[in-house]
Amino acid sequence: MYKNIIFDIDGTLLDTHDAALLGLQKSLWEDYHIKQTLADLEFSFSGTARDVFNKYQIPQDQEYAFAESVMTNSLTFTDEIKPFAGIEETLEQLQARHVPLIVVTSEDQQEVDAVFKKTSISPYFQQFVTADQVQEHKPAAEPTLAALKKLQATPQDTLYIGDSKNDVGSAHNAQVAFGLATWGANPQDSFPEAEYLLQKPQDILQLVP
Repeated sequence: MYKNIIFDIDGTLLDTHDAALLGLQKSLWEDYHIKQTLADLEFSFSGTARDVFNKYQIPQDQEYAFAESVMTNSLTFTDEIKPFAGIEETLEQLQARHVPLIVVTSEDQQEVDAVFKKTSISPYFQQFVTADQVQEHKPAAEPTLAALKKLQATPQDTLYIGDSKNDVGSAHNAQVAFGLATWGANPQDSFPEAEYLLQKPQDILQLVP
């Protein structure tokens, strides 16, 4: 049984898949006249910004501006962003059981405020570790260690729930068990290292008091 839960946002709590890919597709075309299908961009959802910069050879001095462009364009598709089925009910149950919750995300605070804070599940979270709060990002241990510090929790009492290799890497580098959110993970990726393969959000309730 775990006393604390760390959640990733994209692909775990929120179905941001379509908005993220549509925003990237729009920016690649508008900024560099690179035409890609959504299928071509699938790799980016479970990858990092660096993967995108490298694949499309974005000049280093233009990386920040391009990332801002992608975020701005993604926000035009916010109608596509919603919690996964079962997430809100599960968070309600976790809150009723007084399980401390925290978000660890690769987004910065500005992005969290622009999207996550406007969703119906935002009130369930008071604590966040965002990309601009740490020096080393997932899959490094630092974001997960920062979450443990905020929760005043031990690794053995904590479960990290995410959907990507970066999530499981950060969890395990901090000695925290990992539950794969299969509802949001890329089906082409395999996660033999995950302690738990969660088929639906309600499965989390079996792992807490």
